[in-house]
Amino acid sequence: MKKLFLILTLLFALTYSSQSFAQIVVGNQEYDIDYLTPKVYEIGGITFSGAENYDTRMILLIAGLQVGDEVRVPSDKLANAVDRLWKQGLFEDVQIYVTRIQDNKIFFEIELRSRPKLAGFEFHGVKKNEVDKIKEEMKIAAGDVVTENLLTNSKNKIRAYYLGKGYTNVKVNATTYVDTTQKYKDERVIVSFDVKTGKKVKIDSILFEGNDSVSANKLMQQMKNTHDVNYWKKFFVWTPGFWKASKYQEAKFDEDLESIITYYNEHGYRDARIISDTVYLKPPVADEKLDKYMIKIKVHEGKKFYFRNINFSGNTIYPSDLLAKHLRINKGDAYNRTMLEMNLRYNPSGTDITSMYMDNGYLFFKATPVEVGVQNDSIDIEIRIVEGKQARIRNVILEGNTITNDRVIMRELHTRPGDLFSRDAIMRSRRELATLGYFKEESIMPDAKPNEKDGTVDVVYKVEEGNTSQIQLQGGYGGKMIIGQLGLTLNNFSARNIFNKKAWMPLPAGDGQKLAINMITNGTYYTAFNVSFTEPWLGGKRPQALGVSLYHNRYTNGFSYSKESPNYYSLFLSGAAVSLSKRLKWPDDYFIISHSLAFKHYNLHNYRLLAGSTFTDGQANEFAYGLSIGRNSLDSPIYARSGSEISISGSVTPPYSLFSNKNYSEMSAQDKYRWVEYYKINFRGSWMLNLIGDVVLNARARFGWLGYYNKNVGTSPFGRYFVGGNGLSSWMMDGSEVIPLRGYKDRSLSPTDGSSVFDRYVLEIRQPIIESASATIWVLGFLEGGNSWSDIREFQPFKLYNSAGLGVRVYMPMFGLIGVDWGYGFDGEFGGSQFHFSIGQSID
Repeated sequence: MKKLFLILTLLFALTYSSQSFAQIVVGNQEYDIDYLTPKVYEIGGITFSGAENYDTRMILLIAGLQVGDEVRVPSDKLANAVDRLWKQGLFEDVQIYVTRIQDNKIFFEIELRSRPKLAGFEFHGVKKNEVDKIKEEMKIAAGDVVTENLLTNSKNKIRAYYLGKGYTNVKVNATTYVDTTQKYKDERVIVSFDVKTGKKVKIDSILFEGNDSVSANKLMQQMKNTHDVNYWKKFFVWTPGFWKASKYQEAKFDEDLESIITYYNEHGYRDARIISDTVYLKPPVADEKLDKYMIKIKVHEGKKFYFRNINFSGNTIYPSDLLAKHLRINKGDAYNRTMLEMNLRYNPSGTDITSMYMDNGYLFFKATPVEVGVQNDSIDIEIRIVEGKQARIRNVILEGNTITNDRVIMRELHTRPGDLFSRDAIMRSRRELATLGYFKEESIMPDAKPNEKDGTVDVVYKVEEGNTSQIQLQGGYGGKMIIGQLGLTLNNFSARNIFNKKAWMPLPAGDGQKLAINMITNGTYYTAFNVSFTEPWLGGKRPQALGVSLYHNRYTNGFSYSKESPNYYSLFLSGAAVSLSKRLKWPDDYFIISHSLAFKHYNLHNYRLLAGSTFTDGQANEFAYGLSIGRNSLDSPIYARSGSEISISGSVTPPYSLFSNKNYSEMSAQDKYRWVEYYKINFRGSWMLNLIGDVVLNARARFGWLGYYNKNVGTSPFGRYFVGGNGLSSWMMDGSEVIPLRGYKDRSLSPTDGSSVFDRYVLEIRQPIIESASATIWVLGFLEGGNSWSDIREFQPFKLYNSAGLGVRVYMPMFGLIGVDWGYGFDGEFGGSQFHFSIGQSID
C-alpha cells in the first residue's frame, strides 16, 4: 500500500484560521483533528530512514521523543524535535512523518539526510611553502562533517592569513565534489579552496590634518600596527614595532586610531577625536608588483586642559593629604584621565588609592572622580569616596588541584579565614603558587566573591596542574668536551606514598617534596652521579626546608689504570651535604636564610690539573659550614617582569693551620691539603625593570672571592673560579666554579689553575615571543663584562673583558630552560665571535 503522509509541523499553516476541524489521511484512513481541543496520543513506535551511521537512541534523546511518551496533536513538540536535530549540524534535512494512527497510538518515521564528511581538501592559488601554515590555521581534518559553518570558518582563516601578509584584496572560494577513490566506506567529499590573493598592498604614506599641537611623527609613533613604507627612516631611536611591515589591516588600524586619541587624552586634550579617516589606492605604476594605499587622518585636537583643584569627600580612614600624595597629580598638571584612573584604581606598582583601602580590608570601597567645574582651560575634580566596611575572609577555596594536596597549597597562601581582606595578600599568594612550579602559571586565577550584606568574602584559587617532573636528556660542548646528561627531577614528590601502590600514577606526587637523580658523563673520561632530596616544610608548620644530597664523581684521562703508568691520572670525589633553610619575617618575608654542612673526600692519582700541578697525588678532606641570605621578589619563576633576586653566601672551613704548630712552608702538598682550609664569599644580584609592554631590562652582577688563612698554605686547590664561555660547570669534578662570559672561549679568562677573585656585570633586554603552558620563548640582547684575578690584592672591579650579542631562551616544563647565544668579545686574544649553548641558568 502506497504510504500517504502529512508533516504534522505544517498542520497550523495548512488550516484556515477560522476552522476548528480538519481531516488528514494516513493510508486509507481519515482522521478528524480538532485544533481547539488537541487529542493526546501515545507514541506507539518510531522508525528511521537515513540514520544508518548514527545511534538511533542518541537521536531520540536529542529529539526528546521516546516510545510510550504522550504527545498532543497538534502541538509544537514535533517542531521542536526537528529543530533540535537540525541544530546538531549533522544533517542537511530533517523530517518527521506520521505513518499510521491506531486507536490512541500514533506512529512516526524520522527521515534524515546526512551532511557529507570530509575526505580531504586542496588548494589552488596557494604557494607550496604556505600550504602547511594554512592547514595549521584551519584546524580541519578528514572525517569532519562538512557544514556551511566549517566552510565559512575555513575561508575566513585563509583570508585572515593573507590579510596578515598584506594581501588586502584576497578572495577565497570553496567548492565541494564527491571523492571517487572509494577508500572510505561512506560517501565523502573533497573541499577545493580557490584563492586569489591579488596584489600585495603596502601603505605608501600616512597624512595627518588638524594636528596643530602634536607633530605627525609623534602621532605616527602611537600607531604600533600601521606604518608607511618609510617609517623606519623617520626615527633614529628604537620604537616598539619599528620592524613591522607597512601592511594595512582594518582592525589593527582602528586600534591605532584609538591609540592616537588616548595619547591626546593623556596630554590634556580631553576633547580630541578623529573627524575622518580615508584610505584610498594610490594611482598604480606600470609593472609594479604591489598596490599602495594612501591614508589621510583628520583630527580635532580641541583645547588643552589642566588640573586645578582636586578635592576628596567621604573619606574618614585616610586624610585627604595622604590620598593626594598617592594620587600623584598636582595643580597645573596636564589633564590626564588615564593617569587619574590608574592612580585611583590600579597602578601596577601597588601605590594607588584603591590598593590602600583594599589592603586594609575595605573590599567594598568605591571612588568616583567627578568634574565639578570647568573654567577656561582648568578643571576641578571631586573624588567622592564610599569607604564601606572592612571585609573579612570567610572561606578560602581551592579548585583544580587534582594532584597537589590541599595542605601544600594552603601553607603557601597569605590569605586565611578570618583575616582582613587584602588585595596585596591575594597577589602575593598567586606569586607563591607560581613559584612552586606545580601549576601552569597562566591558569592561576584568584577570584574574590564578596558578600556585602555580612561583610565577608570567599577567596577562590583556581589552578591547573602542570608537569612537575623533568626528564633531562641533554648534550652540550664545554671545556673541549662533549657532555651528556641524564636526569630525573620530581618537583612535587611524595615520599610518604612510596609504598602506596595506588599513589604511583606514574610516581607518588602531591606533597611538594623534591627528588632529583642526575648522571653526567663523558664516556671513559668521567662520570658524575648525585641524588638529592628536599622537604620544603619540615614539620609541616613552618616554611623551613631540609635538604640532603649525596654524590660521587670520577674523572680520568681515559687511559687504563696502572700504578706504574706515568700517563694515567684520575680524581675521585665523594661527598654529602645537609642544609636547613628558613623563610624570615624581617625585614620582610621575601628573605630566606640557609645553613649547610658539607663533607668532601678527594682521592687523586697523578692528577695534574690543580694548583699548577703542585698537588697531584694523595687524599684530601674538606669539611665546611655554609651560610647564605637571599631575597627573591621576582614576579614569575620563568619570565619575570619585575622584582629582584639577591643573595650573599659564604662558606668556611676550620683554620687547621692556625691551630697547628707545624711548619706549612716545608710540608709536602699531600700533607698540606690533607684537610683543606679556606673561606669563600659569593654575591649574586639580578634586577628586573619592565620598560614597555612585555619588554624587560635585566641588570645582573656577580662577585666571588676564595680566601686563605695562612699564606704558607695559600689558596685552596679546590673550588677556584674559571671565567669565560657558557657557564656549564657540571663536568668540573673538583668543585671549581665556571663563571660565564659570552663572547669568549670557555675558561679562557682565568689562569690555568683558576682564579681566587672574579666579577661580572650584565645588561640584558628581553622580549617574549611565546608564553603558553607548553612553552615560553624569549629573545634577548646583551652587553656584559667580567674578569678574574689570582689574588684579592690584584682586584680591579672595572678592568673588564667586554662583549655584546644576541640570544634566545626556550623553556619547556619537561626539559627546563635551554638557551643559545651568540656573543662577540671585544678584548683580548680569546674574544671574537662565539656561540654558546646553555642549560638551565648556566649563563643567566
